[in-house]
Amino acid sequence: MPNVYKNTTQLFMKISLYDKIKHYWMPYDFRKYSGFDYFWRASVSAAMCMLFSTALVYPLDTIHTKISTDMTAQGKQKLFSTTFDCFNRTNLDEGRWGLYKGAEISLVTGALRACLTLPVYDMIRRNS
Repeated sequence: MPNVYKNTTQLFMKISLYDKIKHYWMPYDFRKYSGFDYFWRASVSAAMCMLFSTALVYPLDTIHTKISTDMTAQGKQKLFSTTFDCFNRTNLDEGRWGLYKGAEISLVTGALRACLTLPVYDMIRRNS
């Protein structure tokens, strides 16, 4: 279930934030920008959007991983009973930053993926 929350939230944020951030970097009509000027502005917008959405959604990914890898012996009680229980225990045991363990790799790969996919998609959509 946390994976559904994560994917839906991240998709919503990409859709709603990308155009707003892009309009900040491209305040004039998009036809004024072409070539590399358009691509770097769209890439920065995409990277900022992905960094922001990943930073907000990453704790749900951590919780999903912890629940999925809870390998207790047969007949024993599982370590986490619900998503909320996993969130509370992680927050209490490891602190707030415990929810962001390993976030660096996810942030960097997400930003690179966004820099390559969203501007190219935008350029194809713009030219068709």
